[in-house]
Amino acid sequence: MLSIKQKQVVGVTSIVVLVAVVLSVVHLIVLARVLLEESRARGEMLANFVFHRAREVVMTNPDTVYQAIRSDSGVRSMLESAIYSQEVTYAAIVDTSGWIVAHSDPAFIGQKVAEARALDELLAESGFEQLLAVYSTRQTLAWRQPILLDQAPFGEITIGVSTLLVRDRLDASLGPAAVVAGIALLVAIAVATLLSQVVLRPIHVIQSGLSRLGRGELGVTLDLKDDEFKDLGDVFASVTEQLRSVTPDGAKRRQLLELSRRVMALGRLTAGVAHEVKNPLNAMTIHLELLRQKLAGNTAAVPAVQHVDVIGREIRRLDDVVQGFLKFARPEEMTLGPVDLADVVADIFRIISAEAKLVGVSLEITVEPGLAKVEADSTMLRQALLNLVKNAVQAMPNGGRLAAGLHTARDGRIELRLQDTGVGIPPEHLAKIFDLYFTTKEGGTGIGLSLVYRTIQLHHGDVDVESTPGIGTSFVIKLPVAR
Repeated sequence: MLSIKQKQVVGVTSIVVLVAVVLSVVHLIVLARVLLEESRARGEMLANFVFHRAREVVMTNPDTVYQAIRSDSGVRSMLESAIYSQEVTYAAIVDTSGWIVAHSDPAFIGQKVAEARALDELLAESGFEQLLAVYSTRQTLAWRQPILLDQAPFGEITIGVSTLLVRDRLDASLGPAAVVAGIALLVAIAVATLLSQVVLRPIHVIQSGLSRLGRGELGVTLDLKDDEFKDLGDVFASVTEQLRSVTPDGAKRRQLLELSRRVMALGRLTAGVAHEVKNPLNAMTIHLELLRQKLAGNTAAVPAVQHVDVIGREIRRLDDVVQGFLKFARPEEMTLGPVDLADVVADIFRIISAEAKLVGVSLEITVEPGLAKVEADSTMLRQALLNLVKNAVQAMPNGGRLAAGLHTARDGRIELRLQDTGVGIPPEHLAKIFDLYFTTKEGGTGIGLSLVYRTIQLHHGDVDVESTPGIGTSFVIKLPVAR
C-alpha cells in the first residue's frame, strides 16, 4: 500500500502527465489546422498557375480545347512540377464528366478521376475532427478550381493533397514536445518529493504527539505553526491540559473516558487530514505555473494557456471535491466502432424490465427500418443510456410508460428519444440537470447525468432534455453515423 508521500508524488505526477497530454493534443490540433491551411494555400496557388496557362490555351484553341490542353507543353510542365510541392500527390485537369484531360502522371490521362473529399470540407470541421481525419485514415484530399469557357464551366483543375504526408509532418513535431513533456515529468517528481517533506511535516508532528500521549506523557504539545493546523494544535493542547487534571476516582474516571474519546476523535481527524493531503495543492499550482511560463510568448499556444488557466482554477477546488472531480474529469480510453444503437437500447430494456414491472412501468421501443449504426464505444454508451433509463423508471413510482424511438435525424445523425410519463422536471432545474453534483433526488450524488452528458460529448454527439412537470420528460440524444 502506498504511503502518503508516495501518493502525493503519484498525484502530482498524474496531474502533470494529464496537463502534458492535454497540451500535446491541443498543440497537434492547432498544428494540423495550420498544415491543412498551408496545403489549401499551396493547392490554390498551383491551381491558379495552371488555370492561367490553361485559359490561354483555351482562348487560342476554342474548338479543340481538350486536345489543345492535353498537348500543350506548358500545361504539362506545370502539372508535373506540382507534385514536388509539400503534401501534393497529383495535379490534373478534368472535363465536366470527371474524365482526366491532363495529369501530372500521363498514365492516368483518359481515366475517371478518383473520388476524393474536398479539402475545404475538412477545413470547415472542428480542429479535433481534422486531427482525427489526418490520423485515422489514409486518404487524398482535393482542392478544385473550375475552368470557364464563355462563362460556362467546361472542366476543373484538381490538386491532390495526401493526409499521410500531413501526418508525417505532425509526427516530426512530436519529438520536441515529447522531450519537453519528459523534462516536465522529471521536474514534477523531483519537486513533489521535496515538497512532501514540507507538506507532510504537520502530519508527522501530530502522529508523534499522539504516540507520546498514548504512552502517558501528558505534557505533550504540538509544534504546529501553519495556519491550517494551528486550531488543531490548540485543541490538542486543551485535551492534554484536561488529562493532566484528571484523577482515576469516581466522576474523574468518567471524565477521563470522555477525554479518551476526544483523543480518539482527534486521531480520526488526523487520519482525515492525512487523506486530504495526498494531493498537495501547492505542488500542483507550482507546476501549472511552470507550464504557463514555458508557453509564454508562443502565439500558437494561446489555446493551451487557456486550458492551463482552467485547470488551475479547478485545482483550487480540489480540497472540497477531489474525489468527485477525479471521477468526473479523468479522460477514459475509448474504443470506437460501429454500434447498433437499437440493440443496445433493447438490451438495456431487458435488464431494467424486472424493476420496471415492479412499479408498473411499460417499456416500448420503435426503430426506423434500415437504421444505420453509430460510431461509439459500446461499453461507455451502454452505461450512459442505462443511467438515463433507470432515472426514467425511478421518476414513475406509480407506474407509467417509457418509450424509446430511434430514427435518422435531419442532419444525418442517429436520434434516440427516451420519453417517460413521470413527474417531470421543474423549469428552474432544466438548465442545471447536467451540472456536476446537482441533484434533487434524496441520496443522489449528482454525478450520473453529468457522466451521461460527458459520454455523449466524447462521442461527438448532443443530448437535450424537454420536460413538463406532471406530464413527463424526454431526453433526445444524437450520435454520428459510423464510418
